[in-house]
Amino acid sequence: MSDVIVESPDYRAFMAATKAPSFVVAELDGRWRLCEVKWPNALIEVRAATGAFTLRFDLSGYPSHPPTAQLWDQKTNARLTDPLWPRSKGGRIGTVFRTNWMSGTALYLPCDRVTINTHPAWQTQMPAQLWRPDGSIVQYLEVVYELLNSLDFLPPSAQAA
Repeated sequence: MSDVIVESPDYRAFMAATKAPSFVVAELDGRWRLCEVKWPNALIEVRAATGAFTLRFDLSGYPSHPPTAQLWDQKTNARLTDPLWPRSKGGRIGTVFRTNWMSGTALYLPCDRVTINTHPAWQTQMPAQLWRPDGSIVQYLEVVYELLNSLDFLPPSAQAA
């Protein structure tokens, strides 16, 4: 599953998080699945109301530095094309899954490294939603899972090839 030769502290911390009960129970429940680790990246598939979406995480510095993630196409090994992104009925999914935010290379979430670094005011405006350095990848995955299974979710406008 991994091409890591020397296990760095961030790698060890992430792998420990994937063995913690909160990650394992959700994985057994089918909420998400760890697909691949090629450090510092990990592919995790998250089940949606219909289908599933793969996130490609950059976990450099984990957990003291927040992860960042983008929707990923495992077949092409590239960013998921815009027509395959989840759609919104007008709610939060349309805000979080924005192809026009950072060219679709980060999700618009307060727990995402790229997004929080560009929104310093969020430190005081929404502290409960920020990445917790003492937390785990489960924090990020739970937010994505809840969104993809919310009443706001619409499947992509196109089918994967």
